[in-house]
Amino acid sequence: MAFQTFGIVLRNERVQSIYFLLEIDCPPIATRIRPGQFVMLKVSEGFHPILRRPFSVYKSYPEDPPDKKKRGRFSVQYKVVGTGTQKMSEFRKGDQVDLIGPLGNGFTLPDPLPSSDILFVGGGVGAVTLYPLGEVLRERKLSVFVGGRTKKDLLCIQDFKNLNAAMFTATEDGSAGFKGTVIDLFSSHIKKRKRHEMGYVYSCGPIGMLEGLAQKIKGKGFIAQASLEARMACGFGACWGCTVRTRDPQTPYQRVCKDGPVFNLEQIDWGFR
Repeated sequence: MAFQTFGIVLRNERVQSIYFLLEIDCPPIATRIRPGQFVMLKVSEGFHPILRRPFSVYKSYPEDPPDKKKRGRFSVQYKVVGTGTQKMSEFRKGDQVDLIGPLGNGFTLPDPLPSSDILFVGGGVGAVTLYPLGEVLRERKLSVFVGGRTKKDLLCIQDFKNLNAAMFTATEDGSAGFKGTVIDLFSSHIKKRKRHEMGYVYSCGPIGMLEGLAQKIKGKGFIAQASLEARMACGFGACWGCTVRTRDPQTPYQRVCKDGPVFNLEQIDWGFR
């Protein structure tokens, strides 16, 4: 159940390049958020920009975490790309922030959990969305593929390594890891798999990346879920401003914020773009 609440900024610092980490003290959200869900954050006390911004939660600390000092906190990683996120980068410790959350439907775990490895595919800040799921699945065999335009766009690499995940990175300019897209890298990896071997894929990133992923795994026995990125006005389904076309004959148009943001990858009709 989502609700409006307030949190207090604990820190807001640059991670790398134009990426920042914002940590907030807000027990009502930190104790309820699930992997794949998000919050809507008001970035200004005035009227510009008037709309909230959606952010996936990066890390959350429930009522009884190992580190008691972190109880009731959660954090987001964000990229400064416009007026809203620029204002966010100016938040200071002690500032009060207006939040709505937890929102959306998160990732669904395989039942039963497979003995084979589970594959993550993240592009840019999409890796941040996948990390909380990695924490839940840390006892499983994880293979994580993260891509970006340059090495400055690769996020959460050490976090996933701390989960003992097998890490594969790709940059379009070749500044780190495989030179090319993360989908090219992923495709070369799955060629080694046995034909029709069951596999589970979780992904988040730009729409073009997700469409490419859907094409690469089609007919190869994968069960895949994807968290879609979209511009949102309200965050809870009232405005229908973030619709996506699906292959469901009963509800062909669904809202990323309310019906998603996580969808079965094969459910998306890529002609909606």
